[in-house]
Amino acid sequence: MVSEAEANKEKDEEGKKLISLKNDADQFIYNTEKQLTEHSARIPQNVKDDVRKDISALNEAIVSENTENISEALERLKNSSMEIGKAIYSTENSDSGSTEGSEGDNQQQDQQQEEQSEEKKEEGEKSEEKKDEEKK
Repeated sequence: MVSEAEANKEKDEEGKKLISLKNDADQFIYNTEKQLTEHSARIPQNVKDDVRKDISALNEAIVSENTENISEALERLKNSSMEIGKAIYSTENSDSGSTEGSEGDNQQQDQQQEEQSEEKKEEGEKSEEKKDEEKK
């Protein structure tokens, strides 16, 4: 039995690698499609087309269950999906010229939210300490 397990160990590791790679690919496809729908107005059509083409290629690679093909297609999709971020960032930069005043407000709000979350964390720690003392 031990010899059978050792003989199948390599095959099992390959299967595990394939499953993990397919899961990563599925997750990346989901997140990329979500970005495409959420930021559709800010992304140029040629970028959308390239990303969709790479998503289709990755889906075909997943069906083929070839780890090399999946890895290559996933890498192509990662590279093309970076263009989504670039497009979003470039439109935000062009919009930021008119919203410079609100940018300072956003930073102030972020700082206040961080302070509030720290206070809540401290309160939670204090309440845990009180509970521990009451148990004693």
